[in-house]
Amino acid sequence: MESKQRIKLLALDIDDTLVYKAGRVSQRNLDAIAAARRAGVYVTLATGRGYFGSSRVAKELGLDTYIVNYGGAMINDAKTGLPVFTTELENELVQEIMTMADEMGLHSHLYQGDCVVSQRPHPYVNMYVSALDLPFEIDPELKNKVWHNVPKVLIITEPERVRSVCPIFERHFEGRVCVSTSSPGFIEFNRIGANKGTAVAWIAEKLGVDRSEVAAIGDNTLDYEMIEYAGVGAVVENGNEALKAIADVTVPSCTEDGVAYFIENYILKPLDEGEGSHEE
Repeated sequence: MESKQRIKLLALDIDDTLVYKAGRVSQRNLDAIAAARRAGVYVTLATGRGYFGSSRVAKELGLDTYIVNYGGAMINDAKTGLPVFTTELENELVQEIMTMADEMGLHSHLYQGDCVVSQRPHPYVNMYVSALDLPFEIDPELKNKVWHNVPKVLIITEPERVRSVCPIFERHFEGRVCVSTSSPGFIEFNRIGANKGTAVAWIAEKLGVDRSEVAAIGDNTLDYEMIEYAGVGAVVENGNEALKAIADVTVPSCTEDGVAYFIENYILKPLDEGEGSHEE
């Protein structure tokens, strides 16, 4: 990593990067993020969560910045709580994804604003909405309706099954839908071109920040484009191997405050003093 450019924008993935299992932000991470903001760094969240699910983390951090939601399908302004950028999956693709999930015996649901909509009850969706305290609706007629403004579709299955079924979806929807993994057991479907990388680039342009002045940290393939875009891209030790292959640095795991380590060593210190990756 040759850049010595001061970082002006830092994008943080939430789940399994900043927080573990939808928990609270650790004190060390809170302190490091506050220090970065005092140093003039624009800190934002870039997450697969909707705005409601991410806004509580933003408030915990004291952020009033743009927030990347739904894996880059939407950007919200934390000052107003309103979207400033949105994309959607066409109804035909939404129905195709959910029909294919049904045929494979997988749970899937879509989103309307921050509301989760499922065709039928399922333990996975119950666990999901409970963990994030999200509004939830069962709609038996889901397949018979035309849906608009769907930012993403989410499949939740056993974590060990993702490795075998995700490539099936990737091949089937190649060139039509962006298919990514995020939290264990999650397969995410977004509009082509709507990803965390393009969303963070949008924010950087709004702020007048050069790509070389952007840092980002994540853990899974939903973060791939963001890590690839950032001037300094980091992955936590518990992260996906594909992400580690393109990241500039690997830091301690989520449970060991990898975000704080990244900030302390690569944001607040001159970059040339923090070169090299953390090894367990």
